Amino acid sequence: MLGGGRGRSCLRRSGTAVRHSGLTGGTAAMAIHVDVDNFVRAETDRMFAGLQRDSGGVGVLRHNREPAPVDQQTVIRMNRDTLYSFAVVDLAAPAVVTVPDAGGRYLSVMVVNNDHHVSHVLHDPGEHRLTAQDVGTRYALVAVRVLVDPRSPDDVAQVTRVQDGLTIASGSTEPFVLPDYDVPSLDGTRAALLALAAGLHGFDRAFGRADEVDPVRHLIGTAAGWGGLPSSEAVYVGVDPQLPPGWFELRMQDVPVDAFWSVSVYDAAGYFVPDPHGRYSVNSVTGTRAPDGSITVRLVPAGTADLPDSIPVPDGWNYVVRLYRPRPEVRDGSWTPPALVPVAPAAAV
Repeated sequence: MLGGGRGRSCLRRSGTAVRHSGLTGGTAAMAIHVDVDNFVRAETDRMFAGLQRDSGGVGVLRHNREPAPVDQQTVIRMNRDTLYSFAVVDLAAPAVVTVPDAGGRYLSVMVVNNDHHVSHVLHDPGEHRLTAQDVGTRYALVAVRVLVDPRSPDDVAQVTRVQDGLTIASGSTEPFVLPDYDVPSLDGTRAALLALAAGLHGFDRAFGRADEVDPVRHLIGTAAGWGGLPSSEAVYVGVDPQLPPGWFELRMQDVPVDAFWSVSVYDAAGYFVPDPHGRYSVNSVTGTRAPDGSITVRLVPAGTADLPDSIPVPDGWNYVVRLYRPRPEVRDGSWTPPALVPVAPAAAV
């Protein structure tokens, strides 16, 4: 889910076509076999190693300065509503993260430990001290999300200035070393967990502190949405209508969130399909509001003209509703996203 994460986007792809930098493919005699008992640590180790490499070293912040190109998706169900910054940090000595003032724009700093537990989600500007004792493991990922309008160069430039205010100072900078995992067993375990994830409609209790998550959902969430925020910060609702491409609407009104919501459309494998108009998501900040305050998300066949708040739907399409800073009625299930409504092409226009 950190995409743009997984950059992904900034993070590595969670499907079976994975880039295994540093993994031996099981050729070494002592390669570590991966199964459900150690998958969470193995997958997180793999992610840490890849992110450390991509950022240029331990403790080095990498900023994604623009939305990830759709032809370079490295995570399933990538998020284009935020730009990411990330660093793998060595907490053998305490580290200090300085959070800038985003001026009312959504910004969160998520800290993920080596067991894929989220120890912190920071928002307040200023300095925040991180220790291995508080985080739970020696190494941690610091992942920053900043709201962006991906179709506005001016807004992207404003987010770049916010990112420049982020800093990390650490007293130890020993690189994270990826253990020698057996690739076939890692991939096979991930594939089995992704099959289970196909039956989930959300990721409640999949991400968060060790005492907040359900172990089974956390295991599945590690395979299907590594780097997701806890439900106190974001709720992800996946919908697979099992319908052919056509004309549909989602009327989003009075959505109970304190930050923002978004709707993103993916193909059957969980990836954006390239669109010449750059239509992949609609959110509550950039969408067009009707007089009653509602925003109508239009789901249309590929090749349709660039209608307001429209997203093309490919074969096997599905969508994710992301709800940032959800209120209690979202988290307890008493509020759910509106139903998809089929409409005639003329009505959608």
